[in-house]
Amino acid sequence: MAEFNLLDEPWLVVMTDDKGTIKEVSLKELFEHAHEYKCLAGETPTQDFAILRLLLAVLHTVFSRFDADGNQYDYVDLDEKYKQIQPIDQEDDGDDYQDGLLETWQQLWHRKKFPEIIGDYLEKWHDRFYLFGGEFPFYQVSRETLGLPSNQINKAKPNQVSGKTINRVLSESENKVILFSPQHNTIKNKLKQSEIARWLVLYQGVTGTGDKVKFANQDEEQKLNKGWLYDLGGVYPSGDNLFDTILLNLALVHPEPEFIQIQTPIWEEESNQIQLDKFRKLNQVNNLAFLYTNWSRAVTMPDAYDENDEFSISVIKLPEIPHQNNFLELMTEWRFNKVGDNKDTFTPKKHSLTEQFWRSFGATFIPNQATQRRPGIVDWIISLEDANICLEKVQFNAVSMEDDGNATSWNPINEIVDHLNFENILSDQDDSWISSISDQVDMIKIVIDRVLWSFANDIKTIRNLNSSEFVNRVKQTAYYQVDLPFRDWLASIQPSDEKEVKQKEWRRKLRKIIESEAQHLVETMGNRDIIGVEDGTYIKNIFTAYNRFKYKLEDMLPKEKEE
Repeated sequence: MAEFNLLDEPWLVVMTDDKGTIKEVSLKELFEHAHEYKCLAGETPTQDFAILRLLLAVLHTVFSRFDADGNQYDYVDLDEKYKQIQPIDQEDDGDDYQDGLLETWQQLWHRKKFPEIIGDYLEKWHDRFYLFGGEFPFYQVSRETLGLPSNQINKAKPNQVSGKTINRVLSESENKVILFSPQHNTIKNKLKQSEIARWLVLYQGVTGTGDKVKFANQDEEQKLNKGWLYDLGGVYPSGDNLFDTILLNLALVHPEPEFIQIQTPIWEEESNQIQLDKFRKLNQVNNLAFLYTNWSRAVTMPDAYDENDEFSISVIKLPEIPHQNNFLELMTEWRFNKVGDNKDTFTPKKHSLTEQFWRSFGATFIPNQATQRRPGIVDWIISLEDANICLEKVQFNAVSMEDDGNATSWNPINEIVDHLNFENILSDQDDSWISSISDQVDMIKIVIDRVLWSFANDIKTIRNLNSSEFVNRVKQTAYYQVDLPFRDWLASIQPSDEKEVKQKEWRRKLRKIIESEAQHLVETMGNRDIIGVEDGTYIKNIFTAYNRFKYKLEDMLPKEKEE
């Protein structure tokens, strides 16, 4: 008997007020009251990111077929379960359909509440959202499906993955116990049903490569999946409440017209075997609802579960979604590859633990160029801004999962989370703030990575240091000192501000910070720094190095006159 239906049972964690109060709600309840919640508030930001994409899959499906009043579009043919039967006639109806999608989005934004059609649609597929048991276990493959001849595996049995492994607060394998665990060994594998549901959604997006079992007849040319989300440098906007955040990320009109397709979330397939085949073949990864409900593993769970028991799942590897130039994905930064297997193509670019989000401002917001591409969700937001839709203040968030660097496991070891706040200043107009802000970020990199780095490297030479640790520490300290002032300056920009005035304001601040960092190095000098070392025909010491630094700084960042 099927148990724990995600439409009815509370499992999604939301924050309900500014005090940080949280509670678990069902999927239907979340959509009914999204405007009353502050945000998703699961165990980790990466889990919230995965859950957000599941919510978006529901809404992309619903609002590609119904308008904000719950009325079916004239251009769409649906069956009795509200499933789209055939594609839109792009030649005759494509433009009108896109106009209708944008009008639906605008109406939802102004009403600030989701309509009842979402719940009506979900009820049509109620049997597809049971976590345990049934013909269509959620995000899983049934034992009956795995027993079919076409689904034989290359080992005697699937890999077993314990609860402490899919719990990404721990990510503990059977082979290595983590130090300073937040949970006692006796309860690491004991999970509540609601926890299992949340971690399952994330596990299908962030898996790793430590397991070795695959289907025996799997195409050898297909690269196997470690989780699509694992490779993303996730980027998404957020608003004042959960409704706003969801809607800001609901790009009903995809920036790439080729991806305005029938939405095919995995729960709409006719059988569990067809669900599995979709992920084994990956023939039509052409719509966001399918991408947002992608599986990295054929997962099998118990048909019933007692929360007093230890939990584990069985997993079999599935193929990886192609990464090269896959611009269906909206919520990632991109890297242009000049060498390697991905040469001359774009692939998702993960965030770096050692770099603040604003340091990739240009890559995130500058319009697309031959070797640079920004996240599609930024294109979507800017298209709304340019259409004079008032979005007010939008926060942009960065999220990635850091791995252990071991290609045989790719075990998650850390989360990378950051955000940027600024006013409604995004635009692709010639006089927009984007290029001006990007120029200031480039200036920060120049004065730290070149000017201050050169001074620190001179000191390294004077002190005869073999390691680059000192120089790197000076750089990282400087970025840390710049971080908060730059964020404050960015948040202070108003659309009506004069660009040159604000730029001069920032350059004055930046120069003072860099001068202060260099002065600190001088103040902590020792005898060896004063005596110096021979450098060709002259003596290099901290004073000559400092004079060289001041010359370079003046050349790169001339002193601005006080207003």
